[in-house]
Amino acid sequence: MTQLYFTDGSALRAPVSVEGVAVDLTGVAGRIGLMDGMPFFLDRDGSYLHDVNRFFRACPTMGVCSRHSLRAYAHDIFVWMRFLEERRGGKQLWRADYNDVIAFHHARRLSDAPFQISAPSWNRAIAALDKLYRWALDEGLIASSPFRYDLSFRHGQGRGAPKVVEGNRARERAARPHDMQFVDLGRYLVFRDIGLKGRLPDGSEDPAWRGRNGERNAVFAELLVTTGMRLGEAGSLIIDELPRLTSDSPRILPFDLPGVITKGERPRRIRLPRRVLKLIEDYSDIERQIALAKTPPHPAVPLVLSPDGRNAVDGSGRRVALTRLRPQDRQRLLRSPDGRAEHVSLWLTERGQPVSSGTWEVAFRRAGQRCRAFGLDITVTPHMLRHTFAVNMLSMLIREQVGAIFNPTDAHGAAYRQMLGDPLRHLQHLLGHANITSTYIYLDSLAEAQELVDAAADRWTAELMADDR
Repeated sequence: MTQLYFTDGSALRAPVSVEGVAVDLTGVAGRIGLMDGMPFFLDRDGSYLHDVNRFFRACPTMGVCSRHSLRAYAHDIFVWMRFLEERRGGKQLWRADYNDVIAFHHARRLSDAPFQISAPSWNRAIAALDKLYRWALDEGLIASSPFRYDLSFRHGQGRGAPKVVEGNRARERAARPHDMQFVDLGRYLVFRDIGLKGRLPDGSEDPAWRGRNGERNAVFAELLVTTGMRLGEAGSLIIDELPRLTSDSPRILPFDLPGVITKGERPRRIRLPRRVLKLIEDYSDIERQIALAKTPPHPAVPLVLSPDGRNAVDGSGRRVALTRLRPQDRQRLLRSPDGRAEHVSLWLTERGQPVSSGTWEVAFRRAGQRCRAFGLDITVTPHMLRHTFAVNMLSMLIREQVGAIFNPTDAHGAAYRQMLGDPLRHLQHLLGHANITSTYIYLDSLAEAQELVDAAADRWTAELMADDR
């Protein structure tokens, strides 16, 4: 059977000697587009599947840059290849046809509940396979795609000619493009205190609590829910790049997220509450210091933080700005205060090593299990906290904008036009969405939106009546 693997960047950076000659695997990997975490397939006989693996190396040039997206693509393609092998007579990837797509849909969407996937998951798989086969057509690997398409016209803004768009027939058009979930503030606080911190429902300490890193996990959750950062972004922070609190620090401090750790490599400015920064400092001064004393770091090929804290220096003396350091490189960045090497990643395990994304997922899952053990049906994932931030921030922004509409010094017409436009634009920038249409999904989840609009209409009418008098 075909097997799926992921490239281990630390193994690539380890010194290798072939017949007494040192080989720089990092340089070779860079020249062929191989990066840490990139998926690859081995055939049933252990041979390297060159063509499909070449597709993964080409993905960054087609807009698929993040490791999370690549892993999702690899999983969906892997399931498709296994389906062809096991259910379609051992058919090869490049020989699939439309009948295979129909059978795949029946197996994945029309099977019994335990094996059935959701419509959004199906559409995600189709997007990955569609990109794979379009690439294969361009490369001359296949003569035709197993998918069929419908043509439609999309009218853009302005007076330009309509654009012809191809729609994959396999995609389920009735499915929502987003499956957005969030948690209200009260349930989040219960999840944080009982699930992550290990307290009892009455708020007291639980003497039976044996959880580890509860304070660290709670601070991480606070960072996500108050800034809207993604898991990978918050998990890649370096302690030296965060703003420092002083006696006259404002309540909100701006912080520029480097593009190399954001989705789509789009840098953006977020707002860090002073309260959350204080929690991070407390964690750093106590729990993080204890972790640092446990085990020395052991990256295969370390990077060293420069004395000014702005650059990483490799073994050859080459300097790379922290703003250009990728997440996987940040995890091997060290410094040596008092001659003892230590990691500079903000979040560390109890043994002083950088926390992986999987560790956060496990911590949140266990916190949900603890809540349910007390009869509290609360499930929270790190990404749900990003949605929670977005919904609540949009609510606050709209409230601010509604207030601005009735400012006597403001022009009524201009303010009315901006009532929803400006809040959505602000939220788009805070979340780092490339297109504002990605931000529209939060309007559907704004429970008080109609109440705000009704209140605004009432006040607007009152203003107009006042002007008539």
